[in-house]
Amino acid sequence: MGKHSVRADEVRENNHDAPHTSSSAIHPQTHPHTRVWRIALSIFIALFGLFGIIGGIKLWPGDAPANISPEFRATYPMNQTLVDGVISHVDQGPCSSPSLGVAFDSSPVNSLEETSERCDRAIVDITSGQSAGKHTLLITHGQAGEPTLEQGAHIRLSETINSDGAVVYAFADYDRHTVLIIWAIIIIAAIIAFAAWRGVRALGGLAITFLVVAGFLLPVLVHGKNPLFAAMVSGALILIPVVFLVHGWNWKSASALGGTLVALGLAGVLAHYAISTNQLRGLGSEDNLRILLYLPEVSVTGLMLCGFVIGALGVLNDVTISQASTINELSEIDPSAGPLRLFFGAMRVGRDHIASMVYTLVLTYTGAALPMLLLVSVSERPFIDTLTSDIMTTELLRSGVGALALTLAVPVTTLIAAFTVPEHD
Repeated sequence: MGKHSVRADEVRENNHDAPHTSSSAIHPQTHPHTRVWRIALSIFIALFGLFGIIGGIKLWPGDAPANISPEFRATYPMNQTLVDGVISHVDQGPCSSPSLGVAFDSSPVNSLEETSERCDRAIVDITSGQSAGKHTLLITHGQAGEPTLEQGAHIRLSETINSDGAVVYAFADYDRHTVLIIWAIIIIAAIIAFAAWRGVRALGGLAITFLVVAGFLLPVLVHGKNPLFAAMVSGALILIPVVFLVHGWNWKSASALGGTLVALGLAGVLAHYAISTNQLRGLGSEDNLRILLYLPEVSVTGLMLCGFVIGALGVLNDVTISQASTINELSEIDPSAGPLRLFFGAMRVGRDHIASMVYTLVLTYTGAALPMLLLVSVSERPFIDTLTSDIMTTELLRSGVGALALTLAVPVTTLIAAFTVPEHD
């Protein structure tokens, strides 16, 4: 046992994150119950992976067109054609002008109407679109919500055609492409600098997540497929490759993945009954109202259910990996510890995870819903009525379902890890 122990210490020291593809080379004797649990866990993950693949094939809409209301493309602001512009001159002048919002070659035409009212004016050089090389005039009145137009600023202009066929320009947004790229480089560099190779793998996992959400989940939901089924399939397609990619091909990752998948199923069931028993309709959200108008095949309540499940995935994976790592470390410190001893030892850490992650989860959702909460706080509606309104109940249950799924994930993952992770008798 001494020779094997020395070798195990060397392997852990030199390659702590390496996949345990051949644990028998380090610890040739594995307890029978560990083999049974590992086989069961492997079968469970394989079946869930098969569910993800078959479910993805079954849900995929292919080339079938989505049922989108014809008014969507004409009325939704995000459908407007955008062009680039640079503010070349800023001054104050009359609040109206024939050159407002139209393209011109030289200078704007001043209004013939005499008025003492003065507004901020900005001449914008149009750098893309059908009027590239020309200019247009923007005017702001100093009202709340209007943009601050400064000389040299790069902005985005909406380019629309009015009823008489003329092209009209208006401020749409600031151009953030360059700034966002700089921030992305800073964030990626920090992750790689502090997390090294694991940070690179984490970025790969992030890319897989975006690919599944944008390339699969959103098209499936747009075509009116079952949202809960879509959420479960998406969870499988994201979690199985990402967990092993980021945390290595080992039993620690497998046990964390098993616990996360179990909690994912529980989150789906809990979210379904939370929404149905509270008769949530989601009509307090402006985006949901737009979905009712523009996407008739999409169920708003189903979309809420999908959001509940997907929103819980990140925090579930975080806590399950922590519990599996705790079991792994406890086993290495005390190789003679049995599964139950490891379970109860890790659960003491798990309780701290539950306590901290519950309020972390609530704060996360609070941050996202802060504008709505601010408006609610100054309303004259009774507090209990506000708390039980559709929009507030939705946010409360979103946090509650996530917290409940997290709480259940801790003992499930810890139990799985206690029987599958240790390499010792």
